Amino acid sequence: MNPSDLESKILQMLDGELPAGEVAALEVELLANAGSRGSYQELVRLHSTLEVRHESRATIANTKIVPIERIMARQRKRIVKVVLGATAAIVLVSVIVLSLMKVPDAPIASFRTSPGSLFTITHEVADGEEAPVGQELAVGSRLFLQRGTLEGGFQSGVRVVVEAPCDLRVLAGDRVALGEGVAWFEVPAKAIGFSVETEQLMVIDLGTAFGIRALAGEGHEVHVTRGAVEVTSRVEGGEAQTLQEGEARRVDALGGLHEITFNVDGFTVALSESDGLVGYWEFETDSVGLTPDSSGNGHSGRLQGSAEIVTDKERGNVISLSGLRSRGDAVDIDLIREIPTLLAHRGATLTAWIKRNSDDSAGHWFGYIVGLGASGDIPVVSLGISDASGFVTGFIEGETEDSDQVMVVGDTAVVDGEWTHVAITYDRVSNEAITYVNGVAQGSPTDISIVGDGSLDWRFGRIGRNLDITKTNDHYFGGLLDDVRIYDRPLRLDEIRALSR
Repeated sequence: MNPSDLESKILQMLDGELPAGEVAALEVELLANAGSRGSYQELVRLHSTLEVRHESRATIANTKIVPIERIMARQRKRIVKVVLGATAAIVLVSVIVLSLMKVPDAPIASFRTSPGSLFTITHEVADGEEAPVGQELAVGSRLFLQRGTLEGGFQSGVRVVVEAPCDLRVLAGDRVALGEGVAWFEVPAKAIGFSVETEQLMVIDLGTAFGIRALAGEGHEVHVTRGAVEVTSRVEGGEAQTLQEGEARRVDALGGLHEITFNVDGFTVALSESDGLVGYWEFETDSVGLTPDSSGNGHSGRLQGSAEIVTDKERGNVISLSGLRSRGDAVDIDLIREIPTLLAHRGATLTAWIKRNSDDSAGHWFGYIVGLGASGDIPVVSLGISDASGFVTGFIEGETEDSDQVMVVGDTAVVDGEWTHVAITYDRVSNEAITYVNGVAQGSPTDISIVGDGSLDWRFGRIGRNLDITKTNDHYFGGLLDDVRIYDRPLRLDEIRALSR
């Protein structure tokens, strides 16, 4: 605001003639500019002095002389009144501005790492705000990956895979800075415009998948594996280009963007499907009533009732469950080594190959395939089949049984007597749950935001039945099961499809 306009608006406000909308704009200017505040104080003093003198001269002929002490006292009162009003307005604007500047404590991304990875995280948060916990990122978070590989997912659906050494900062929900490292980004259509900046480059996605190499002492590179990006050299006077799929550029010291050989193999685009695997039961062997956990985590399963390992002509050795409560067939998967606490900021995935019986033994109302729970008959997260519809169904629950439980239901009926791959994913970043049949997502994602954020206890785990240890309300699965898996993260669609083949 130029000095002339500033002076005019201040005087109009002191005379009560400045529109309310312009008063707010003036308050913002006074808050942001120390020079403007100085001008304001000078004009307040001048305005008050002139007003007092005018009143004195207009009435001096008709009134007795007012002592100078009274005039000065009146002047002081008016100055204090005006200044206090202006100060209150500035304080109000300050509070609004500061509240807008606060860094939100809600995480906008979570990540997982390859085995043996080493990383540290710092968070810039305002006073009174809580920093994210665990493997979570918010605006203002900075991640240093010293060793290994990391895969992260944003609420917007953006996926990033970075290789050490790497320095990654979250600048906004749709913008990150890569100080150093090799990173690959996959950006869905709903997140178009996501941007990545390095010391030498600015890359804005146009609905893409692309990799960036930002290594010390080298020209930074961008490789477009799908779609297109807009890339700009951050060197003064540098070039800007739009790159298409299969194109790559390296920036030079003068800001030029030079064509280089596209190399998609130079980037890690996903962690191994075994990452985050908590338990995996192939049912290949049965030793003294135990079936081993192939994940290597030691969660061997103990066969209950008449459950037995049999040979199937299509899938080899599998587990056979009668589905009858009287027999109590199930596999307890927490008796040898307790399954760990579910990390609420990540989520979970349950998958299995099933061949459901076609008679009444298939399950009463709901046949549990696998479930993990805190206590009683209410699971924390489960995967099963609704007997009435044959749809893949799951339950997800927080710390309060009735108020934060969500049922997730698919829309494709499982064909009894046929091997079918089923799964459910529970994503704490996007707060969505999805069921799958043979690698195909069922219906629309289910909103699970009402489920509490607290750590959820996995102390009770069962395959083939629900979690009620009193056996008063059991729902058994009747049929054959194979390759039951539990992950402590939501698998991606391509990972679910790979398991279903």
